[in-house]
Parts: sequence; structure tokens; C-alpha cells
Amino acid sequence: MLKIGAVILTVAAAFNLLLATGILAAIIFFGKNPPILYVSIEQAEMGRLDKQVLTTFKSLAVYFNSAVVAFCLLSIFVIWMVLVQGQRWAFWALLITMGIGRILGFVADSFIGNKTLAVNIILTVAYSLGIGLSWYGLRVQ
Repeated sequence: MLKIGAVILTVAAAFNLLLATGILAAIIFFGKNPPILYVSIEQAEMGRLDKQVLTTFKSLAVYFNSAVVAFCLLSIFVIWMVLVQGQRWAFWALLITMGIGRILGFVADSFIGNKTLAVNIILTVAYSLGIGLSWYGLRVQ
């Protein structure tokens, strides 16, 4: 069960990693606006946004998504180098950090009217299943 949990946690982290990497590439290399603008602001209103507001959104999106990339990479390393070896501290570290991320993901989504609720629910279910199976696998070792 531990390895099945690790695989599920890895898939969820890899999905987040690919999403954040794609957003970073779009903003940095192709000059695109952050996707959150398209989710939270009407298309007609986007043209009226001040340049400083757009720059601020881009800056925050780069900072946030680079942190997501770093966290996902670290999580994958911890999962496969420590958790699958049966180290219980790795379980607790992943539970706490991923739990904080998932809870605050819902809080952040509430500020924009829960427009990304489905994605938050899917990721939370995946993380919960992965962490639950990992916990069970550690308990029966």
C-alpha cells in the first residue's frame, strides 16, 4: 500500500509540477498573462487593467508557480528517497505541507468565487488517497 500511495502522491505532484512549469513558461518565455486573470476577470475588463496591475499579477504568478515547482520537486524526492523506505517523518512532513497547501488552495479559490473548485477537489482527493494509503502502508510494516 505504501508504494501505491507513493505513486498516487507522485502523480498529483507531477500534475501540479507540469501545470506550474507550463504557466511559468507561458509568462516568462511567451509574455502571456497569468491564467488566474482569465479565471477571475472578464475578458472585456482585461484591456482596461493598468500596466502596473498586470506586471504585479505576472510577478506574483512567477513567484507562486516557482514555489509550486520547487515544492513538487522536493515532495517527489521525499516520497521516493525517504517515504518508500518507511521513514515515518516523511509521511508527517508530506501530510502537514500538502495539507496546508490544499487547505489554503480552497481559501485562495474562495477569493475568486470558487472558480477553480473542481481542480481543488480533484487534487485534494488524490492527495488524501495517496497520503491515506501511505499511512496504511506504514502502519502494516
